[in-house]
Amino acid sequence: MWITAHGGALNTGRNTMKYFDTIKNYKVDAIEVDIMKKNDILYLGHILPAFSMKKTIKLDFVFDYCKQYNFKVNCDLKQKGLVKDVLTLAKRMNACDLVYFTGSVTPADIPYLTDGIVFLNNSFYSKKHMLSIDNLANIKSFLDSFKNERILGINFPYHNATIPFLEKAKELNLGLSIYTVDNADELKRLITYGSETIKNITTNLADIAITIRN
Repeated sequence: MWITAHGGALNTGRNTMKYFDTIKNYKVDAIEVDIMKKNDILYLGHILPAFSMKKTIKLDFVFDYCKQYNFKVNCDLKQKGLVKDVLTLAKRMNACDLVYFTGSVTPADIPYLTDGIVFLNNSFYSKKHMLSIDNLANIKSFLDSFKNERILGINFPYHNATIPFLEKAKELNLGLSIYTVDNADELKRLITYGSETIKNITTNLADIAITIRN
């Protein structure tokens, strides 16, 4: 089971240098960054496009950082159609094995998913199947229909992660990435459930999560 430090974890601010300076001191498995694109440059941004590119943090910085500190990186895509661009940069920087995707990944992106892995958000399958325990088998079948081993499962909010939901996912061999778990009791419940089904937990409480897991 991975512990991913949510963007802005430990009150450092999303997509800030303070975040990078702080998280390097914790033994998490992955960091999370929000990816956007402007003028053919991949940069860190959450909602609004960058007014000026001078002060933005570029994705190539993140890849160098992750290679230095041995972190994986959750590339949470905030625009559609970025999988190919992110992987092109990752290949050039020998960082493909560090990348996992969430966010605005669409069916059109899957043919480009030749490296890295993905946990698919609700928007990927919601037009066919809404997220519910009764639909998990249908969701699993839909994901399997793409015949891409890089698809590891789904990324969804922690309040859906009831024991019956987890047990059904386990039965289906559907990998789970759960966000954003910011309650110590919930972290303990999910971490102790085990990594056979829960592959990743994203949290702002990275320090507490690591202590619980240890």
